[in-house]
Formats: sequence, structure tokens, C-alpha cells
Amino acid sequence: MTRRNSFFPVVLILLLLAMLLSLRYGAVTSKWSDVTHALLHFDSSNQGEQLIRYLRLPRMLGAVLVGAAFAISGALIQGITSNPIADSGLLGINSGAGLGLALVFALTTNPSPTMGVIGSFLGASISVLLIYFVSTRVSFGLSPIRIVLLGAALSSFFAAISQSISLLFDLNQDITFWFVGGTANLTWNQLQTISPLIVLGIIGACLISPQVTLLSMGDETAISLGKNPNRIRQLSMILVLLLAGSSVALVGTISFIGLMVPHVVRFFVGHDYRYVILASGFFGALFFVVADIASRLIAPPLETPTGVIITLIGVPFLLLQIRKGSL
Repeated sequence: MTRRNSFFPVVLILLLLAMLLSLRYGAVTSKWSDVTHALLHFDSSNQGEQLIRYLRLPRMLGAVLVGAAFAISGALIQGITSNPIADSGLLGINSGAGLGLALVFALTTNPSPTMGVIGSFLGASISVLLIYFVSTRVSFGLSPIRIVLLGAALSSFFAAISQSISLLFDLNQDITFWFVGGTANLTWNQLQTISPLIVLGIIGACLISPQVTLLSMGDETAISLGKNPNRIRQLSMILVLLLAGSSVALVGTISFIGLMVPHVVRFFVGHDYRYVILASGFFGALFFVVADIASRLIAPPLETPTGVIITLIGVPFLLLQIRKGSL
């Protein structure tokens, strides 16, 4: 209880601090006075304030939303599948959304954020349907290892198709950003279109979290309390599609946040998904904002893709979970 009570205020304070640092640091380090004026008394003639208001502020807000969305989607998948290494990236959902984006870029000129979201949803939906169909086969089963292997196969398959489309339609410059993942190209227009969907998904995940807790205890427990396990899974997967599809449309096919963050927060808040999902949202936002800051400071003035930084942390974490016997 003490860990849980202290976790939320500490993470919230760290998140607010990281958000402020995200507005100040980059290829050019801004003054704190510019940060304050850009937020409270914006002067459109000041180039330093323009940098903060039009580039860093939407980037920071996008990092907060996307980090929370990826983390919560991972917690939801782990809860409804009882799979400790489930994640929208590892299961191929993010790559499916990336394929949808590639098709949108190939078939349209200067696609709008709305079209990008629709393409992401369609691609992610195909991945989810394939995983659901195969995992419900008696001969395949719900083994965590088999599900992850299936997800890895789907990720490779979708990535290969996406890259083929990129080469065929000469989309290298347009689509490469989504392959590596990052917030560098975020705009206010994209954020205004997509952020309501992410917020809706986060609210839905918090509302369904008590039922996910029951489901994580076993279908028998949920049924004995008058709940429908299949209905809970279906609603949860719709929310995962909403969260992961919207996030990929914003920042690309980033993996491992949904794997790592729920494991970390369970140490502090326990296994009740009423707390796990909320805590994952806060900690996922903090993690992504910090990774985004690091992407700017590792090799300035060049940027290291945020997706690369997260993968460098996520792969050893996955191996550690396997070594500890989490599977």
C-alpha cells in the first residue's frame, strides 16, 4: 500500500519535470524565460518562442499521449491473455498499422492525418484478426511462446510488405520515419486529429480495468461473478486497436513500451488492473518523454530515433524476463 500511495505522486512530479525539460532541450537549448513566455505570453516575433510553441510543445504532448497509449495497450493485452510478454508491438499489431500507413502513402498524395488513422486501424485490425483466429485453434493453443512467435512472424511479414511498397512507390523519404519511430515530425494538425482517439481509448481502458482484473484471475472467476469473458476480451481488443492504431499513426511502429512498463508498475501497485492500467499510463508517458529527450541529446544536432532507443532497452528487458522464468 505504501508503494502504491507514493508511486503516483512521485511519477507525476517526474513527468511534469520531464515535460518542462522536453520544452527546453534539443539541438538548440532554450532559455527558461523563453519556455515560460511561449506557454503564458507567446510572442510570435520571437524565434525561440516559435521553436517551443510550434515544434517542441506538440512533440512533448504527443510523447505523453503515445507513451501512455502504448503502455496501457500492453497492460490490457497482458491482462486478457494472461501472457506476461504480450505487447502490441511484439504481437504484430504495430507492424500491421504500419502496413496500413504505407498503403495510404502509396495510394494517395499528401494524405491527411484522418486518412493515416484509418489506414492504421485497418492494418492493425488485420493483425488482430489473424492472431485471434490462429490462437483459437485447438492445435495452436494460447501458449505465450507460440503467440509471440506468431507475432514476430506477422511483424516480419508486414514489415517486408511495407518496405516493398515503399520501394515500389518511391516512398523512402515519406515512410522511413514511421519504420524507425519518433516524434520529430509531429504537428499540431496531427495532434488535434488523433489525440481525441487516444484520450477516448485511455478512458475506456480505465473504465474496463475492474473487469480485466477479474479476467486475469481466470474465466471461471469472471463467469462466477456474472461477467462474460469473451465480451471483456472483445472490448479490450477494440481499445487496444484504438490506442495502438492511433499511436502508430502519430509516431510509427514503436515496440516494447507495452511489454516493459506494466512489469515495472506491478512492482509498485500490485496486480489489480484498476491500478496497473492507470499507473502504466503515467509511467509510460514519463518513459517516452525521457526517451524523446535522450534522442535529441545523444548526438546533437542530429537526432537518434526514439524507437531505436526504446528497442535498445526493450530487447535486454525481454531477455531478462525469459531468464527469470516469466514465461
